[in-house]
Amino acid sequence: MPDHDQPDHDQPHHDQHDPAPEDDAATARYLDLIRAVHTEWDELESAGDSSVQLSAGALSTIKESVRADARHGAHVHMPPTPAGPFTVSELTLRTLVRRTIDAVPDARALRTTFEYADTGPTGSSASSGSSGSTASFGSSARSRGLPTRASCRLSARLGTPDLPALADEVRAAVRLACETDLGLTDLTVDIHIEDLHAPRQSPAPREH
Repeated sequence: MPDHDQPDHDQPHHDQHDPAPEDDAATARYLDLIRAVHTEWDELESAGDSSVQLSAGALSTIKESVRADARHGAHVHMPPTPAGPFTVSELTLRTLVRRTIDAVPDARALRTTFEYADTGPTGSSASSGSSGSTASFGSSARSRGLPTRASCRLSARLGTPDLPALADEVRAAVRLACETDLGLTDLTVDIHIEDLHAPRQSPAPREH
């Protein structure tokens, strides 16, 4: 029987196309194009070309976002709920305390600062300084641990008969609000009566 030609597996298949050299060349051209675009952009920006400058509207939006972020402050960790952990802003925490103090008869909130516990895994801690709450967290300067102490400065109504009793009433109200609304059961509350204010005058009745 005639021998059938067997394919020689040792011979290379010349019809196969290796795309590697073309891919490398395309990548090099792409990178050169990106570098050229960056170079041209930098030159236009340095020259003050308006085509690469932010519009007045964009700048205004950015500035407003920065101001809003500064007003809200850092994220403060709260006790975890059954559904998981949660945080509130420093503004939320201060607002809760301020409104609680203002709701106590003869008291008016002035300023409240907080001290915070460790964040946990990072081992860094935060405390309040003379200019307010500051932190030295290694993970994020925009994060605070659990609040451990609130220092509340307030004004008492002029003529309040028992200032120590007023301080105790404010302390109890702040602790209750923080425990009820935020789950903070171990918060220490310091009260400092910093000023006295005149009682609010009731408006005179209108004459008919």
